[in-house]
Amino acid sequence: MMTTKQPVSNWNKRACDLRWDGRALIHGKRIAASKEIEIYSPVDGRHLYSSGLCDAATIDRAVRSSRSAFESGNWSGISPQARSSKLLRLAELIVRDHEELALRDTLEMGKPIGTSLSEVAGLAPVLCRYYAECADKIYGEVPGSDQGSLAFSLREPRGVVAAIAPWNYPLANAIIKSLPALAAGNCVILKPSEMTPGSALRFGELALEAGLPDGVLNVVPGDGIETGASLVSHDDIDLVTFTGSTATGRAIMALASTRHIRPVMLECGGKSPQIVFSDAPPSNELAPHILAEILVNQGQLCVARSRLLVHQSRKDELLAELVDLAREQVVGDPLDIGTRFGPLAGPTRRDSVMAYISSAQGAGAHMVAGGATDRYCGVLPTILDNVVDDMAVVKEEIFGPVLTVQAFDTVDDAIRLANSTRYGLGATVWSTHYPVIHAMVRRLKCGQVTVRSTTEPFEGPGFALAGEPHGDSGFGGETGLDALRNYTAVKGVVLAG
Repeated sequence: MMTTKQPVSNWNKRACDLRWDGRALIHGKRIAASKEIEIYSPVDGRHLYSSGLCDAATIDRAVRSSRSAFESGNWSGISPQARSSKLLRLAELIVRDHEELALRDTLEMGKPIGTSLSEVAGLAPVLCRYYAECADKIYGEVPGSDQGSLAFSLREPRGVVAAIAPWNYPLANAIIKSLPALAAGNCVILKPSEMTPGSALRFGELALEAGLPDGVLNVVPGDGIETGASLVSHDDIDLVTFTGSTATGRAIMALASTRHIRPVMLECGGKSPQIVFSDAPPSNELAPHILAEILVNQGQLCVARSRLLVHQSRKDELLAELVDLAREQVVGDPLDIGTRFGPLAGPTRRDSVMAYISSAQGAGAHMVAGGATDRYCGVLPTILDNVVDDMAVVKEEIFGPVLTVQAFDTVDDAIRLANSTRYGLGATVWSTHYPVIHAMVRRLKCGQVTVRSTTEPFEGPGFALAGEPHGDSGFGGETGLDALRNYTAVKGVVLAG
């Protein structure tokens, strides 16, 4: 992980000096849109720049560019090793320009600059390298057949992929959405969130510098109503991949099948639990881990562990530790290198989170820590006790630094509570008892389960482990080799004499 020695004041100066270009990137050229969206920073409300709002005509131009690039074979027809080398070069360029890219994410999304630097210099290149190295690991199968024939399957790129990315990890999401598809030989039209298009547009420029041919990666800024809808419903799109809210995911599924059937991949909302059994580590060791997982990215993370389900015998002690830690947190200046917890991604996000908190209090929940703060767009780490299953804060994704607390007595109680929402992304189980662990792994309805018996640090599998969402969280995995397979179509071949 790279660190920075930039003085605090220098980030403010660099923020003022940063130059923005909100025009679309299509077939290697910047294209102005007929309409624009004004981008304001959640850091302090400053106006950053005007971003393009691509209309149907501009989207059609991008799709025709990507179709031409795909059919030319300049990307889809070259060897996997050749694609890999260019994507590895892209990773190098991200490292080279990581400070500029990180500053764009901080100014547009509000996350602390130290966090952005870690993500862009660490996470983003690792993602690039992982998928680049996977480009030559997409295999077909050879089933048994009679002596007079040979049967095998090919995995071929699907064609033109529409990739719609969210705002919470602007550059990382652009990579997660585009790199597996590119590694598999597809051409990609990337639509970043209208809130945070800056780093995605710069990412597109770096892809050109890395040697990707014109049209292989086009970037089209704009909103969901006009830009996103035009992209998803276009006749010449072969696959749609989307990360964002469940409501928008439903709309995309409908739009994508308006004229003809095409595959859709969705990663939508989440309401993931932390499940603490009586034999979990001591509360003073456990509390920092539980709080840290709801504070990551200010809670603006689909897999945030936003529900604490704790055995009745451990609740009071653990809650007390959590409250003490939460009350120590402050919402800092995102451009201060020492800030670890920053504001939310805009006034709308802040108001939405505060509305959930107020609604819960009105329904009888007890806010034992957190709430409003004077920092622009800020919400303090908030813990809500005395919540019940039918409260919105328990059932719905808040997308903010809010942790709800519920107690259970038995394994069956814990499973019922964990599975009581319509979402199914992830879960963390704290226990050392094998029968408990076995029951939780088998019966939890989610795409990935982490089981922990100690608070010792671990590295984990990185991006190599696949996990598919359940329920209203969507479908189609975005990690591991399964991610690349999702961007290919299987063709069966029989060679007979």
